[in-house]
Amino acid sequence: MRKGLLRPAFTLVELLVVIAIIGVLVALLLPAVQAAREAAARMRCSNNLKQMALAMHNHHDIHGYFPGAGSDGPNKDCCNANIRQGWTWMFHLTPFMEQKNVYDLPDDTAGNTQVAKTAIPIFYCPSRRQPTVYSNGARSDYAGNGGQSMAAEGLQGVMVRQWKSPSTSKAANAPVEQFRRMADLVDGTSQTLMIAEKQVHVTTLGSAGGDNEIWNNSGWDQDHIRLAEAVPQPDSKHPTSASSTFWSVRFGSSHPNVFNAALCDGSVRNITYTITSDNWSRLMLINDGQPLSEF
Repeated sequence: MRKGLLRPAFTLVELLVVIAIIGVLVALLLPAVQAAREAAARMRCSNNLKQMALAMHNHHDIHGYFPGAGSDGPNKDCCNANIRQGWTWMFHLTPFMEQKNVYDLPDDTAGNTQVAKTAIPIFYCPSRRQPTVYSNGARSDYAGNGGQSMAAEGLQGVMVRQWKSPSTSKAANAPVEQFRRMADLVDGTSQTLMIAEKQVHVTTLGSAGGDNEIWNNSGWDQDHIRLAEAVPQPDSKHPTSASSTFWSVRFGSSHPNVFNAALCDGSVRNITYTITSDNWSRLMLINDGQPLSEF
């Protein structure tokens, strides 16, 4: 450069103005980026439910009944099953969702531990968490329709407890096995909820009463079934870590304003939290005979 010639440059004020403009643009774009990311996550969540619903139908086609919800027993009354037949509906769906390698793991201590510690991506909603293994095993962000109440053992819902009133007796009082078949859904498959997202607060993941058990064998429990007795609520309304042992019986999600649900006809719906308690009960119960309003 020839002596005496000056190179043009930004002044400090101009540089600060440019930085401020960039900051404003980022602030304007960030909500749009977050909204796009959430829309993609909600779509993936809906796809998870679609695959589960199809697997439920395939299970019914092969076996003639839907998988059981999960149960204690058959010869123990808490807090899980001592044979694989009593494991959760999620485990019994694995052969129908390209996870047969998990289903076929050896039925022994090592194999059962490996099943418990296998985090299956389809059972996790990406808006809430990535597939995660906690100290005792993996979890699920979804729950089945367990009917009206825990005491009813799923008999008004889609997923029933495998054994009726299991006890420690191995003889005269052995529990009766229970099944749910398509013909039982007398209110109609398009009028009955099958599987949906469950409510759990972000600060209690892996520890809340409805999220502290392993995905494959947690007995008859709120970890994998939710009920008609309480309307759905968003995760933000679940008690926080100060009440980590709280057992929610509600469906819900981390999505804004809605949660995803699969109906018994295989369709997936976004359901808002404005659904009335009467309409919610009609959607959950399989044979109440009541007309279902728009939801």
